[in-house]
Amino acid sequence: MPVDTIFVVVRRMRDGLIFAVLCVGLLSSGQSWAVESESIRNFTEELGTEAAPFEKNQGLLSPEDVRAFYRRNKHQAIWNTIVRGSEGYRQLLHAIENSGSHGFNVNSYHLKTLSDPQTSEFAKEILATDAFLAQARHRRIGAVSPQTLDPDWHLKLGEINSVAILERAVADGNIAERLEALWPKSHEYKALVAKRAELLAAPSVVSIAVPPGAILKPGQSDQRIAVLKARLFGAGDYSPVYDDELLAAVKAFQFSAGLEDDGVVGPATLEWLNAVQFSWVDRIDANLERWRWLPDEIPETHLRINIAAFQLRAIKKGEDSLTMKVIVGKLYRRTPVFMETMKYLVYNPYWNVPYSIATKDKLPLLKKDAAALEAQGYEVRPALSERFVGVSSVDWNPITPRQFNYLLRQKPGPRNALGQIKFMLPNQFSVYLHDTPDHSLFKKQERGFSSGCVRLSDPLRLAEWVLQNDGQGVTLDTLRKQIGSGDTQTVYLKSPLPVLIVYFTAFTNGRDEVIFRRDLYQRDGAIVEELRKE
Repeated sequence: MPVDTIFVVVRRMRDGLIFAVLCVGLLSSGQSWAVESESIRNFTEELGTEAAPFEKNQGLLSPEDVRAFYRRNKHQAIWNTIVRGSEGYRQLLHAIENSGSHGFNVNSYHLKTLSDPQTSEFAKEILATDAFLAQARHRRIGAVSPQTLDPDWHLKLGEINSVAILERAVADGNIAERLEALWPKSHEYKALVAKRAELLAAPSVVSIAVPPGAILKPGQSDQRIAVLKARLFGAGDYSPVYDDELLAAVKAFQFSAGLEDDGVVGPATLEWLNAVQFSWVDRIDANLERWRWLPDEIPETHLRINIAAFQLRAIKKGEDSLTMKVIVGKLYRRTPVFMETMKYLVYNPYWNVPYSIATKDKLPLLKKDAAALEAQGYEVRPALSERFVGVSSVDWNPITPRQFNYLLRQKPGPRNALGQIKFMLPNQFSVYLHDTPDHSLFKKQERGFSSGCVRLSDPLRLAEWVLQNDGQGVTLDTLRKQIGSGDTQTVYLKSPLPVLIVYFTAFTNGRDEVIFRRDLYQRDGAIVEELRKE
């Protein structure tokens, strides 16, 4: 029986990526076909050219890598000879199936076609190679592009030569081992995978959802309150009154979910109350993908700030040695995800107000009552001037944002927005860590209140940790004396300290228990949607 013709077409998608398409030739069950190198050459060299459309097709995920692999290996078939003889083909199918436990859509990697005995040997050859190359790349640097999904993600992706990895796998016959070694090695990543399996293995619990509506508060009477009680206490007949027993239960639930435990049931609390088994799996999948986006090497000693957890961890030799609460950017002034090194600290700092904040936030206040801002320590330097003057000496009424040719700053003091100390990691986003004169906001469970920088709940403890880690041997008493002098002082680190700012809505604590937090910046959904696509 003759083999159906194999066609290739290359289409340019909306994002500019090349998408090659293979028309799968089918054989009747039981027939075989020795894949010749000339057939592979003719097919792979057509990748990147235009051809006529067709009816039956199968997309290639890594057309350029497929072509590169066969070129480097003289267009020799591998899956029905070298690798398939060592059960490498079965190992590949098993590896693709297993990738589903890491949040991958296995149907994206030709699993159905590769498992179908009716699929031609030629199609299996090409698609198996494509599947391996794609799996290798996606396990190491992610299945979706962070730059296209999250404009605030600025970490450099790791590097991978998937063609070389396949060559080594062919040489030693260890298809499964080569692929398995590409997953992130962090114990935190492994804990998320284990939690995902636990959630899927748990019996499905059907529970009535609390309907959306007005905010529910203590003392109110509403039929939705009876549903809320059933959600928290279990099935039963309940009064529609928001009583003290319900208040205690709501507060406990909010605290455990990382929400503000005020007993007020608004949209954020409802989101968590109505979450079901698969919404937790989705959240884990989004965060597994984020782990794959992280750089290959993260220093054993570094500071890690999780925006979604509102937490800083000082990690030394892979172990947490200090943690503290932080305040991060508001929804419309989000703290970006990036990695930089801390180079110096400043005691009793000036605050040079960024232009965007000066024009959007401070200019209206200057027009309303410049004297009040001057009393808070604000001063200004006009363009072409070398001298700062009090802000009340300028007539701000005719000034527009476009005409704002001033450098606005706040002098050191008890009301300075940066508090007593700032930690500088020079970066394009003008984001740094600092103290704050108002520590009351740290009592809140969700702390998205800043303009992008990271405010610290215990900056002196962090300064002590940073300087001792740097070998400078500074104590808290010494720090208090130096800062108490009121003098502005810059302290340079002998060895710049890596600082990693990330965004994880599912993460582990020190005991590898998985903690979930609300998606403050609404970033999870886009990742999950892309992961689920075929």
